[in-house]
Amino acid sequence: MVETKLSRSSSISLKPSIVKRPIIRALLWCGLLVILLIGCWQGLTAYSKFTLSLTDLFSLLTQHNTQASLAAQLLIEIRLPRVLVAIIVGANLAVVGLLMQVMTRNSLASPAVLGINAGAACVVALSSIGLGVSFLTSTFLQALVGALLSCALVAGLAGYFSGRPVHPVRLILSGVAINALLVGMTRAALITTDEQAYGVLYWLAGSIANTRWESIPMLAIISLLTLGYGWWLSPKLNVLVLGDEVASSLGIKLRALQWSCGALITILTAVSVAVAGPIAFVGLIVPHVAKRLLKQVSNMAYEQLLPLSMLLGSILIVWADVLSRAVAYPAETPVGLLTALIGTPVFIALACRRRLDS
Repeated sequence: MVETKLSRSSSISLKPSIVKRPIIRALLWCGLLVILLIGCWQGLTAYSKFTLSLTDLFSLLTQHNTQASLAAQLLIEIRLPRVLVAIIVGANLAVVGLLMQVMTRNSLASPAVLGINAGAACVVALSSIGLGVSFLTSTFLQALVGALLSCALVAGLAGYFSGRPVHPVRLILSGVAINALLVGMTRAALITTDEQAYGVLYWLAGSIANTRWESIPMLAIISLLTLGYGWWLSPKLNVLVLGDEVASSLGIKLRALQWSCGALITILTAVSVAVAGPIAFVGLIVPHVAKRLLKQVSNMAYEQLLPLSMLLGSILIVWADVLSRAVAYPAETPVGLLTALIGTPVFIALACRRRLDS
């Protein structure tokens, strides 16, 4: 009799949580989308001498109205591609950080910490001043070569090619060392050039100020394909969290999965750096925020964690771009500077937390 009452009361108490969880999850997604949309609108109109109405924007986008105001046309040609690049690059870098943390089982892993950003930026910067692989005319190919080289250097220094397990601390130290080497090489090369150094240095800080429509198609197509493939791999990532032995027993080919994720990380980093420069700490911050949010409303399935990280990464870069205009208006601060100011204390906090946990 008592057991029956307990079972009934427990079943009744569980019903509200079952009903509330999908509602809370829907509210979370809707709230984040609203924040992103507001950020996009601010990205179009904030800190500008021109104003843009919704009517002008709609007519210019849907009807290609040539009679639209000059202000509307300027904002569409200059500000809109900038907002789109912020959305795509933010999503890319967030997914790169998430994949790196899953594959390395290290919460401090990110493309900036492991030197992948620095490798891609180094080759692009050297090519822009007439050094290095200038025979590669595409900025994306230059960034891809740099990212691949830095990945190989970090993996070799950490002992990945020896076939033995790589300790997370050794991987981080290898990444920091290679990152310092590549950054030093880039700065040493820029010292010898006076005329082009300022533009390259501004780009190296992570900037989307000079983005135009010409860079959107390549960025969008490559990002869409690679992000879609990453989402397709997400069920395997759920199994990988259980450990290599469990994953292998369930039929997961670990080596193939590692190479697939490595290719995704390299391509997404290269295409993002080619367009926006090496924006740091997005891949470090966003996955941790996404995990904390997802724990409150759902399980930790990567099918949900990956798109949530994409959305949060887009929000971070869009709003960082808006704030970059406010800091020194009418001049502009590089987006990468703001993300670094946010990310550095987060990185220190995560490192201290790992030390306390150990």
